[in-house]
Amino acid sequence: MAIDEAKAKEFLERARKGVLKHLNEKGGVLSLGDLHEHSLNKYFIQHQRFSLMMESFVHEELATHDQSTGNVAITEKGKEFSNQ
Repeated sequence: MAIDEAKAKEFLERARKGVLKHLNEKGGVLSLGDLHEHSLNKYFIQHQRFSLMMESFVHEELATHDQSTGNVAITEKGKEFSNQ
């Protein structure tokens, strides 16, 4: 059975907003591992999809990732996006 592409895109968009909303609710900064665990447990987003999601957050300036600490921080733009 093929997955409806439109439904898949809609789900991923809800997951992106949900992950950013969770990040915001937890004070705006979480470790990459904690954020990955949340996305896996809540949205069943596996490692490869999570990596793509994180890349999109950074590219779209919705969040930042500090490689030295491993922390992800939501931006103001990310807060606005998660509340749409």
